Amino acid sequence: MRNVQTRAYGFLALAMIIAGSAVVAGKCMVAAMPVFLAAELGISVSLLILLPLSFLRRHGQPKLDGKTHVALFLQALCGIVLYRAFIFWGLRHTSAAAGGLISSAAPALIALLAFLLLRERMSGKRVASVLSVSIGILAVNLHPFLSGAVQASGAIKGNCLILMAVLCEACFSVMSRAGCGRVSALRGTALMSSYAFICLLPCALYEARGYDFAAMRLSTVLCIGYYGIFVSFLSYVFWFKGIAVVPAGVAAAFTGFVPLSGVLLSGMFLREEISGAHWLGLLFVLLGVDLACLPEAAPASRKAAATQSKI
Repeated sequence: MRNVQTRAYGFLALAMIIAGSAVVAGKCMVAAMPVFLAAELGISVSLLILLPLSFLRRHGQPKLDGKTHVALFLQALCGIVLYRAFIFWGLRHTSAAAGGLISSAAPALIALLAFLLLRERMSGKRVASVLSVSIGILAVNLHPFLSGAVQASGAIKGNCLILMAVLCEACFSVMSRAGCGRVSALRGTALMSSYAFICLLPCALYEARGYDFAAMRLSTVLCIGYYGIFVSFLSYVFWFKGIAVVPAGVAAAFTGFVPLSGVLLSGMFLREEISGAHWLGLLFVLLGVDLACLPEAAPASRKAAATQSKI
């Protein structure tokens, strides 16, 4: 049992490390090609894996109604199309390290949106989580000014675009939490990726007309393949393997690996400067993520009922 749990922890850590590396791969992609084309090519690679697997496992799965398809389309629009468009646009103006830090604010924003849209209870821990993450994002945004960077306004623009991407991701999570019918993770991911591919296709084709594919570097091809296979497919597989064994509250704490891997990999592969402001932002973001992932205390009435039932 201990080996199974340890393996599950490993899967969760790998999933979030890959998620953090997405900003590094995305930074390399948008440096070499237009935004929508980069997003479409990444989805295309993942669909080459998702569609055959979904087809092979189609037997015994219930037929989906129109309401479920609409819900999946809206999730694809927010969680894939708008998310990748905003984050790729943002990475054109800011560093991958800053992008990784800001994109890790998702758990706190999900808690805030769940309170506003689903009327979920906003505890003191959740409020402290949102405040802590906000301080972390503020530290990242202040860094260009404190360092005297000439392109400070461009970095702020990029950070705001990535924050918009995180908001889209939070909307996707809240919609997923609201429910969209009985659909497996593999089938749902394949359908959402297909809808996202269709949505991005017109813009991608328009950008492809003026793009010189013959001049594409091998490093760009490898980044597209990595984004499609690892970020868009394997990270989900690893996450679902881990979440099948580990409680959701414990698994959510592994999202702290996202900003950590994003910052470290940006320094290693992109040679980006990791300043004290980045480390300060990382500290507050990780604190906010941990607070967002802490389980809520059961209400007093529920505790009393549980005590009586044991007696």
